[in-house]
Amino acid sequence: MNKITPTSIRFSKYHKRWLYSVFSLLWFSGSLWLVSHYFMRVQGEFGEAPHPLEIWWLRLHGLVVFAALLTLGSVLPTHAHRAWQLKKNRHTGLFMKGLFLWLAMTGYALYYFADTENTDWLPLLHWVVGLSVPLMLVFHIRHGKARPGNTTLKIKRNATENRPQGIKQKKAA
Repeated sequence: MNKITPTSIRFSKYHKRWLYSVFSLLWFSGSLWLVSHYFMRVQGEFGEAPHPLEIWWLRLHGLVVFAALLTLGSVLPTHAHRAWQLKKNRHTGLFMKGLFLWLAMTGYALYYFADTENTDWLPLLHWVVGLSVPLMLVFHIRHGKARPGNTTLKIKRNATENRPQGIKQKKAA
């Protein structure tokens, strides 16, 4: 007996709320660090000094990155995998994956490899792309909703073996 199990590429209300909350906090903490670093310098005893909140925005940003990576990990096996099988929104989805990979790599480089030789260009590689994430995300969502088609993948499962039909078992030697 075969069961048909629909699996949607759309997020549940709670998952969507979690995604938007984590990535909004990540974006705002990075943006507030950027504003405090470049536009809110204070006069210190020996000249211009960082704003006192700058380090706290950076720490919050680093902390929220962990939640963002976990959240992104929850998107890949469900939403991204199912959308790929349905051939929906592949180009913008790949672009979003590349965008997040770029941010992870440049963030890692900022943490471990930043020095006086690259402080002029390395942060730019990270925050210019980071500031664009909300626009790219809106584009990805709208592009996905604008495309007609089914957003539910139906997987036939063999009820007795609980594995997708069509996958052959390895023969015993």
